[in-house]
Amino acid sequence: MTTTVFTSGTVIESTWLNDVNAAIYTAIANTSGSPPSTTAQVITNLSQTGGLATQNTAQTLTNKTLTAPILGTPTSGTLTNCTGLPVATGVSNLGTGVATFLTTPSSANLRTVLTDETGTGGAVFANTPTLVTPVLGAATGTSIALSSFSAVSAAAPTIASATTIAPTTPIVFISGTTAVVNITAAAPISTGGGTITLIPTGAFTWTAAGNIAVLGTAVVNRALTMTYDATTTKWYPSYV
Repeated sequence: MTTTVFTSGTVIESTWLNDVNAAIYTAIANTSGSPPSTTAQVITNLSQTGGLATQNTAQTLTNKTLTAPILGTPTSGTLTNCTGLPVATGVSNLGTGVATFLTTPSSANLRTVLTDETGTGGAVFANTPTLVTPVLGAATGTSIALSSFSAVSAAAPTIASATTIAPTTPIVFISGTTAVVNITAAAPISTGGGTITLIPTGAFTWTAAGNIAVLGTAVVNRALTMTYDATTTKWYPSYV
């Protein structure tokens, strides 16, 4: 073999370079002896030489299928049409229990996710929920329907008998002997009807001149139940 040494300024004839290129491309399976001119030829030549470990220049791929690629950390991307991402291991920065709730959305798992919940049991929604022994606090509303009433939150107050009395609790003591003409109906009784219990500590009377249906006389320490009807706007006593 003849060895040629090139020095600075040496002009290399293109025919000699073509002979060198032809030898190289023939050795890597490009039998044409010419530099590759198509993507397929480039891929073939790279496959013969072991391929590329790293692609350092930006590339735009359209409608390409990648088999088991290692993507690293992409700068950006849109996953609109991607499927199969596991929530438990594929999404980061989720709060405690969120991944479990997303895969199994039960009331118990939702309660685990929340940080300011109160009570236990099933999730409650606005339309006709069933509550088990709830502590309501100071509730307000337009009406209430109770199947039974067993207790009040405080001792029954005492108000003096007068022409108009305005009890605001389910049970109230009434002192004095002044005749009662009107009883102010508190909400929600005023719109939906209901009952109150008056316990006389004085022998007062009530008349039929106002919103009490019939007149009568109270008996000391005998509970008097007054039932209000919102249609007639009258109170009906349990005894007279």
